[in-house]
Amino acid sequence: MIFNSKDLKIKLLLSMNEKPITKREQKIYISSLGYYNAIRFFKKKGLIKCDGIDERGQKIWKLTEKGKKFVNLLCEIKKLLGE
Repeated sequence: MIFNSKDLKIKLLLSMNEKPITKREQKIYISSLGYYNAIRFFKKKGLIKCDGIDERGQKIWKLTEKGKKFVNLLCEIKKLLGE
């Protein structure tokens, strides 16, 4: 299986395809340290951007156009592999 169910960074990125996320919403995916490492990595690669701050003062992260293309490719690969 190419997509390990333990790869929480991929799950986090895929969840952003559905809607922007905040730190509070990510807790089901990854630890706080892992979350910040993932956000830093995705920002560095140009896959996500900050889309403002919510009412709790937390940054809202969403996919960039490049990020959307990347996620769509991941979904296509999963579909081709039957996963």
